Amino acid sequence: MFRKFLLFTLLAGITGLFAFRTDPFAGDRPFPINSLVAQFFIDGERDLPSSPLETTVAEADSVAGLRVMMLNAFAYDSAYATKVQRLIQRRMPSSAFTQFDEGSADDLSTALQGLEAVVIAYPAGGVAEQVRAFGKVLNQFVKQGGVVIMTGTHEFSALQQLDLFDLDYGYYCKERSIGQTQPEHPLFQGVGAEFSAEVYQYPLDISDPGFVTLADVRGYPFMGYKSLGTGKVIYLGLEYYFDEPQSARLLTNALRWAAKPRVKRSEVVLYAGKGYQKPNAFDLKIYPNPYVSKATLDIEITKPTSLAVEMTDELGRVVSVLLPRRNLSTGLYRLELPNLDPGIYLVQCISSEGTEVRKVVKAAEN
Repeated sequence: MFRKFLLFTLLAGITGLFAFRTDPFAGDRPFPINSLVAQFFIDGERDLPSSPLETTVAEADSVAGLRVMMLNAFAYDSAYATKVQRLIQRRMPSSAFTQFDEGSADDLSTALQGLEAVVIAYPAGGVAEQVRAFGKVLNQFVKQGGVVIMTGTHEFSALQQLDLFDLDYGYYCKERSIGQTQPEHPLFQGVGAEFSAEVYQYPLDISDPGFVTLADVRGYPFMGYKSLGTGKVIYLGLEYYFDEPQSARLLTNALRWAAKPRVKRSEVVLYAGKGYQKPNAFDLKIYPNPYVSKATLDIEITKPTSLAVEMTDELGRVVSVLLPRRNLSTGLYRLELPNLDPGIYLVQCISSEGTEVRKVVKAAEN
């Protein structure tokens, strides 16, 4: 019996060692805390309590009623996914959660209807063909405005199979010193420039030119995102087996930032012989788009409403308030867009009926 145990331990150790390159993180532990080997040797670390300095309270949700799916079909294990869900719920109590534990790609597509975000806690394992099929469904979900957040994993092949961004290799390490390439980004709100990770990080070799790095370890990104269509894919290469305050805030910040409704999906109501009606109280037009120096925003109000109009960059930062909130009667209102730096911007019209968003491109002057 003892020999069988030794043989099993040896095989497990070899598997864990070959899952990673030894360079550039050769000085780190030879296995991550969530690996098979860790179950035998460092299981006590899994029982670490939350920081004694932490008081977990529900924070004011900037995204009320967010609908989130925990995609557990190929997560590390159900217990880990449950911990991540509870971590989010404690801070965002108004959010609603569903779980997808098994099913086909068609089942996943159906289950995603009406949701804003998907969280994959420690993606690992799964049948490669099925994971690829799930990746195609998630790709469409993101392009239509959804958000997919993946946490750190030692099985980077699962990320490759999802194919939501291109990566060559994955590592892991436990190192407090990290680099923030965009410390002003909304993901770091309340975290501060002195953020240091108390948990394992899982940096990647990323070859995708569309991936935006937000934080790295020794030059390898472990936090960042990629825009697809009107949605985003976010990678938070951190471990969430226990509730560490700063890493937990990064996760909820990511949901609040990326899953904030950009476009209200207007329902089209059909009436026999009457065509269709939009439930919105106004209609928007921007021209020209793209524009070089000047552009015009036409807002046609179809019924009295309270309205505010602002312009933000892709990070959600307000760059111009075009119209402070006012009570407007029916009619046509015309506003001029400012001459900003070249880039992609979002014009948000916020009314009592909801929010309408239009993307506008500011081109460089010749």
